[in-house]
Amino acid sequence: MKRRLLFVTYNESNFDEGMSYALELAKAMSEDIVLLMVRRKERLAKKIEDLMTSVAFAEEGEHATAQQVVEENRALSAAELGPRVSELIVRSSKEGVNLEVLNEERDVIAGIRGFVKEHAGIDKVVLSPAITENEALTTRELSRLVRTASRPIVTMTRQSVQALKDISAQPAKPFLYEKEYA
Repeated sequence: MKRRLLFVTYNESNFDEGMSYALELAKAMSEDIVLLMVRRKERLAKKIEDLMTSVAFAEEGEHATAQQVVEENRALSAAELGPRVSELIVRSSKEGVNLEVLNEERDVIAGIRGFVKEHAGIDKVVLSPAITENEALTTRELSRLVRTASRPIVTMTRQSVQALKDISAQPAKPFLYEKEYA
């Protein structure tokens, strides 16, 4: 059985952020990828704050802004996910990596623990930038996850993802070796 890399991200509009890194890592290690989309653990205060902000914009006649605030962190529906997920599956198969996509109703930590416990073929866990940045997962939660996880945890930042995009966008330059003669 081929080993698999577990790429964990939120079921939101930027779910594919960091996927290019995970794809390159899977290719280098001859592994397949399981894309696990989990739910963001919303805090009640944040939900109320977003709702009040949206109401304030709506009262001032800024309906488009109010709608944007409401939909910002909303989970994507199957209809919205379908075409983008299909595109990812095609892209990864062209690269020689099998991609399996799963949607999980649990939060990050519970989703990772449950999935790794139920599936023995997972070699490592890669967390997308959406999970590791913007206080989505606190430092304490991340440290606890790293200490208690039965698999290695790889985290990435948006800077590393951008650097990878910059490198792949550059055309390959031929290497010229010149010998100096005295």
